[in-house]
Amino acid sequence: MLVELRIIMIVVIIVLLVFFISMLRKKKLDLKYCLVWMFSLIGVAVFSAFPGLLDWLSGLLGIHTPVFTLFMLCIAFLTCICISLTVVVSRLSERLRTLTQNIAITESLQEGAKEGKPEHDDE
Repeated sequence: MLVELRIIMIVVIIVLLVFFISMLRKKKLDLKYCLVWMFSLIGVAVFSAFPGLLDWLSGLLGIHTPVFTLFMLCIAFLTCICISLTVVVSRLSERLRTLTQNIAITESLQEGAKEGKPEHDDE
């Protein structure tokens, strides 16, 4: 890998790390999501600083071309991100459904109290 390209990649990684730290400080991004991106950027920085490491990993995995190893790592990372975001969206969807039901029950009870109806019919 060209030295100029490695320097550009490390500068871009530093800029992105500063960006994520700024987002974290402004409370626009939760720590758990910020850490995932920061660790991935640090991993890319390690591969940029030590390109022989990607060659070694390719040999270890039995992949002939380091570029294919890099693509495989990117696809695995993006798959993990998609799965974790799907879990988060599912949890939020369930919480929203529960909250909506609780609000509907509360409003129903309040309307019944305004009309003078008992809250529970014992009949």
